[in-house]
Amino acid sequence: MRISYSGSNLFQGCQRRFWHYKIAETPHDSDFRDESAALRLGKAFHQVLEHTMHKKSRLKKEIFQESFNDNEVLSDTERGLIYGMVHKYLQLHEKSGLTVKAVEVQVGNENYIGYVDAIMVDTFGNWWIVDLKTAARLSGSLLSRLSRDPQLNAYSYFKEQIADLCDLDVAKFAGVRYRVTTKAAIKLNIKESFTKFCKRVFDKVESYDIGIPAQDLNPEAVYSHFMNLLKQMVELETTPEKEVPQNYTYCETYFKPCPWWSNCYGKTFTEAAKQYDIRDSTDIVNLSIDELDYI
Repeated sequence: MRISYSGSNLFQGCQRRFWHYKIAETPHDSDFRDESAALRLGKAFHQVLEHTMHKKSRLKKEIFQESFNDNEVLSDTERGLIYGMVHKYLQLHEKSGLTVKAVEVQVGNENYIGYVDAIMVDTFGNWWIVDLKTAARLSGSLLSRLSRDPQLNAYSYFKEQIADLCDLDVAKFAGVRYRVTTKAAIKLNIKESFTKFCKRVFDKVESYDIGIPAQDLNPEAVYSHFMNLLKQMVELETTPEKEVPQNYTYCETYFKPCPWWSNCYGKTFTEAAKQYDIRDSTDIVNLSIDELDYI
């Protein structure tokens, strides 16, 4: 078993959910749907940048179309959002003066596995580990917590490995860069051309580049934490399902129900949602006037 950043989040969120996913490999409930609009946009955005090596000169309609097909981006609104987000990001990237050395770099060992979005180099040979994100907005707490971000620190733990893979000087490792491109909650209007909509998206979204110097990171401590989690994960391999801890506050994440809902509730999410009535203020008609005197 190897730990990853996403796997560690799942384990810390709900060990029973992790058990179904990683150990028992339990089939998903029949009503579970893995994809969401946010996930489609993020994956399509990443794919375009990966295939162009973050170079605007390499952008082609065919690359966008391949990304749309691979990630089932069907609506013109979602396609326009991706067009606008990619162009806004590339505007930021060109101004940074950094050159992409490699994309989707696998790092790790027998205990850990991860994939770095990009390795970038400046004109002096200093290089950065770069993580790309898409989000509805820039989080207000981001700057105060990035130096301890588990994913960024785990990647930097393998700086020697990355330097060797990418033919870089490990002594010139500068740190990590966290790049966030926001999404816009707008839609293509009926009378609006697709080109104008893409321009409107471009004006609405923003890209941010946050650099965390190497000296501010603590990769050894973070890696040690991951190894402690891995030890607990391995222990679950011999733990009966009924003894694996459950966390009922983690049953729904990112507005999606757990893929193994029925294993904890006895019914699928769809079936369980039908067992109770929902009433609003127009349905409640039996309250006496005395019960409302406190208003």
